[in-house]
Amino acid sequence: MSLAGRLRLRPGAPGATLLGSRPLLVPRLARGRAADDWPGLVGSLFTLCSHAQRTTARRAVAAALGRPVLSSAEDRRALRLSTAREQLLRIAHDWPRLLPGAQPDDAALRDCPLFQDRLAPTERLAALPGWLAERWLGRPLDHWLQAHEHDPAGWAQRWCAEARTPLAALLHAQAAPLQRLATPSRPLRLLDQPLATLPRLARQLAEDEGFCTAPDWLGLPAETGPWTRAVDPSPPALHNAWMRLIARLVDLLRLAAPDGGQRLAEGALPLGRGEAIAWTEMARGLLVHWVQLEDGPAGPRLAEARVLAPTDWNFHPQGVLARTLATLDGPDRAAQAARAAVAFDPCVEFSVEAAGLATAEPAHA
Repeated sequence: MSLAGRLRLRPGAPGATLLGSRPLLVPRLARGRAADDWPGLVGSLFTLCSHAQRTTARRAVAAALGRPVLSSAEDRRALRLSTAREQLLRIAHDWPRLLPGAQPDDAALRDCPLFQDRLAPTERLAALPGWLAERWLGRPLDHWLQAHEHDPAGWAQRWCAEARTPLAALLHAQAAPLQRLATPSRPLRLLDQPLATLPRLARQLAEDEGFCTAPDWLGLPAETGPWTRAVDPSPPALHNAWMRLIARLVDLLRLAAPDGGQRLAEGALPLGRGEAIAWTEMARGLLVHWVQLEDGPAGPRLAEARVLAPTDWNFHPQGVLARTLATLDGPDRAAQAARAAVAFDPCVEFSVEAAGLATAEPAHA
């Protein structure tokens, strides 16, 4: 059985427009597991964003055991590096492959410093702004970000029309259909007041084993992504799929900037005897782990555990993407559904099922 599962998109269909087959394996795998073994197991299960999964599980277990949970400078650097790598992979690999009509660029990451294992992490991050400026932006990274800050609504479209880079050309070709693809917005802002919100979320996780299959906040589905970073108190406007793709690019550029090490929030909170919740902002949004420990013959072990990933929020059967799919109609609805899925960035394979049309089935690994 695949831990990731699969998504079926049904644009314009009556009833459910988004169906998933993500199995609820984490609670079963966790029970009885030695507490100190859990982070390593989680990291091996979730191969995408494995660093964030492993370190979040480690902080949750540490907080439940009453141990220090502060991340080292090396851990923070590794989170920044792994998140930037994940954003780069999605932009360079998935966008050209999954956006309808786009052309794959097999050489997109050939000399990217983030994938040069001979370089130390600090050297990879130091070389990233120059690589982005030359290969993707056509101008210095700080100039691009300054122009975006001055005109967040219009700068990216002007840039991709003028720049002569493969990424600019891809975005320019996709701009019109992405801008026509309206998306509602309900950002998840759990980290604005974590001491109030996260214990409440923990209670929902503890009381309902199936909560992660369709999570809600204050009774409604919500969304998370690089547009809900705690460091950004006012999330950007996200009225359409174009804005969401640009938000992912901007997140990568800010991670590459000199102060990018401060961009990602993480933490842990002990909640009671042997219980804790931990969180990490990663490429796709907010990741949350909850654990409840108990005494075992060989030491502390997991009694219960939950992993609440960004995909669980964003691909909720009544969430923002599902509502977007419900509005799609016409002969291009399969293509627009694929664009919507890429904008919300699933970490699992998906297919598009449009009645009366040829089925599009883009694989997403």
